Amino acid sequence: MRAPLLLLCLLPAALAAQDPRLSARFSREAALRITAVIDSAAAEGLPAEPLVLRALEGSIKGASPDRILLVLGRLRTSLHSARATLGPDVEAADLTVAAAALQAGVPESRVAELQRWRNGKPLTAPLGAYLDLVARGVSGEQAWTQISGLAQRRAADREYIGLVTAPRRPEDD
Repeated sequence: MRAPLLLLCLLPAALAAQDPRLSARFSREAALRITAVIDSAAAEGLPAEPLVLRALEGSIKGASPDRILLVLGRLRTSLHSARATLGPDVEAADLTVAAAALQAGVPESRVAELQRWRNGKPLTAPLGAYLDLVARGVSGEQAWTQISGLAQRRAADREYIGLVTAPRRPEDD
């Protein structure tokens, strides 16, 4: 016996509503509202896990459900922008880190340029290194200069990671 199409459509929402991470952190009503946003994004082909993790982060920080929903909407928009910039076949990890970079102020043109320089290699190491450098206090322009220099010479991922693990120098300021 086949399940009715409506039940198959509702199955992802029912499963996500049962996600113990969300139901443990939020009231039933808030969990359902958050789940609706996550499921809607997943139905659009966006990865759900970054949205779940952002919701959990908001909960840990004591943000209200309304604030969390606002942040999830922004992340969803950034994921859409990243997908438009990188193409429909991009891996979820690259899509997620590209969305974070866009939210951090990296222009879409730079993300696309980096993708060209990487020539099919993942973007997680260079964009992750960029985000880490900026978080450490390096200006966005200086961080981009370092990342783009490595990308143009086809550096290995370990070189990007080396940027983040190296001690800060006065000239980084």
